[in-house]
Formats: sequence, C-alpha cells, structure tokens
Amino acid sequence: MNQYAVVFLTWGEQYIKEVYSCITKSEKYLAGYDKVLITDGDTHIDDNDGQFTHVIRAEFKQQGLLRKTELHEYLPDTYAGYLLLDSDTVIVEDISLGFKKAEIHGIAASPAPHYSLDHFWGFDLVMKKEGVSTIGQLQYNTGVIFFKNKPRVKEVFKKWGLLGRSYQDEFTNDQPFFTLAMEQLEFNPYTLSISYNYRGFGEFISGDVRIWHSHGSMPEKINEYESAWPPRRAWPGRVEHAEQGDSGKLRSILRKFMRCLRRFTRPKPV
Repeated sequence: MNQYAVVFLTWGEQYIKEVYSCITKSEKYLAGYDKVLITDGDTHIDDNDGQFTHVIRAEFKQQGLLRKTELHEYLPDTYAGYLLLDSDTVIVEDISLGFKKAEIHGIAASPAPHYSLDHFWGFDLVMKKEGVSTIGQLQYNTGVIFFKNKPRVKEVFKKWGLLGRSYQDEFTNDQPFFTLAMEQLEFNPYTLSISYNYRGFGEFISGDVRIWHSHGSMPEKINEYESAWPPRRAWPGRVEHAEQGDSGKLRSILRKFMRCLRRFTRPKPV
C-alpha cells in the first residue's frame, strides 16, 4: 500500500471551490499527499491543475450531511491510511501528530464543540433506541479524521453508514452517528486537542491552532501570542487575547484578591 491520502467528500460548486481553497492555503502541509475527491455525478469538476489523484463519482443513497456516512463505500483501498477533511478547513501548522496517533490507535479525531453526545439536539433518543446509556459520552467532530486502512477501523466506518441509513428519517446530522459507532464497537480513538479542529466559535486556545475549520475567514494573526496561558479565543476574522477578554478580567480580579488576602493575613507586629 502507498502512504496516506487526503480525502474530501463534498458536492456542489461552492464547496468544490472551498476544497481548492483548502488545498492552496494548506499546500505547505499537504504537499506530497495524494488527494482524493468523492463527489456526486452532477457536480462539475474543472481539475486542469491535476490537484486530485482520484475523482470518484459516488451514487449517494442519502442526502445532505448523511452522505458522509457512506464514505467507506467509495474510498480507494490502495492507501495505508487517510485524512478526511471538510471543505471549509485550512491547515495552519504541522499536523504530523494526527498521522502518528492514527498509526497507533487506528483513528485520531478532536472533540466537537457541542461535545456531549447525549445532549446533541435530541440524539439521546437514538441512543436509547440503540440500547446505549446516556451518561455523558464525548462527541467527536467529523470534519477532521485521521484513520488507518485496517479491518477494525473499517468496522467503525461501516457501522457509521449503517446507523446513518437506519435513522435517516429521524436525524440528519452525520456526526453523532460516528461517535455512536465507536461507542457500540468499543473502539477507543486517540483524542486530539481542539487545535486540530478549531471551529472558530470562541473556544479557548492554548498554543497553536493547527487546523482552522470554519466557513468564516481565519484571523490573520491567529497564532501570534506572547504566552499560551491565559488562553486566547478566536472567531471568524478576529482573535481575542486573554488580557482583553473574560480571562484577563478574571486574572486581574484574582491579583487584587491575592493582594488583599496577603494584606489581611500578614503577621501583625508584636
């Protein structure tokens, strides 16, 4: 088998443009990897630059986001592993840890911002139908997944597809089905930090953002900072450093409190 391939599963002119943008902006980190595009039979692909090693025309059985659950049916079986990227991603820093951990654990992914599986817009109803306890399981985001091409991992992706088909009339988001598949198969992935799948919803950042995942524009100076702690936060187009936000205010309050505490606890002269 060959090395890892980077896979995009999307359709429609707008999102194909996003894929090309991702490849261009992430060129430093994607160079050397084969790139696979899985799309429908109607979307026009003008690949004059030969960006894609494979363009696979899928006959999707489902609509919308649930098409992602069909990924396993169309992946070329000639690679040792894959990196699945949503079209609205940009690789900002080195992501080799994801590949290394997928080698060891089979799958490496980051938590979703709405991280509680059983509180994801009523998904607890699906869990209960599947006989899975609703006890606060972590939910993984499916916009960035590093994974190996091996039987145990294939089971997860096939289960993902089965769950998506079974509940397509009840739940139309692919993401929780991926986590549920791993839960049912007792598959433990490696959990990457949110820096490998940063959504730009104002989550705390400690260190570097490695993959920006948002339709909104990535702030130009997202990885410029003097200290990783207190953390900073980012939204499309802007970064808020801790000194300017809630964390900075809290730190100021704590400093005042400590000064006050030292004043009142200082030993009195005899």
